[in-house]
Amino acid sequence: MLVAQLYLNGACSEAIEVYQQAFKTEIDSIMYDPDKEPDQFVFHAEMHILGTRVMLSDFGGQKCAGAESTMELVAVFENEEALREAYNILIDGGTIITPIGPTFYSVCLTSLTDRFGVRWCFMV
Repeated sequence: MLVAQLYLNGACSEAIEVYQQAFKTEIDSIMYDPDKEPDQFVFHAEMHILGTRVMLSDFGGQKCAGAESTMELVAVFENEEALREAYNILIDGGTIITPIGPTFYSVCLTSLTDRFGVRWCFMV
């Protein structure tokens, strides 16, 4: 099993809220660091995004070393409507890499970097 771990450099709580809305999911578990900001600084969290477990944390990331240059999370949606709903949420404060549109291998595809620095590819 391979599980993605996102280091969100102090923005984990905000990212969890955005991802819950974008992917219509809930947090499976969350642990806060009691020595930092109680109920704010996330030591470890887990959620399922489109059926896949993703781990998230404020601890361990480096703002100067962005993963967007070497990795992206690919989210495969059941339909274009669900893709566009998630896209409209994550593009707020983000950057478009590939505009939404059809390709020779997908009826709808887009890629973006969200405001947390996570690179996503959405496709149907």
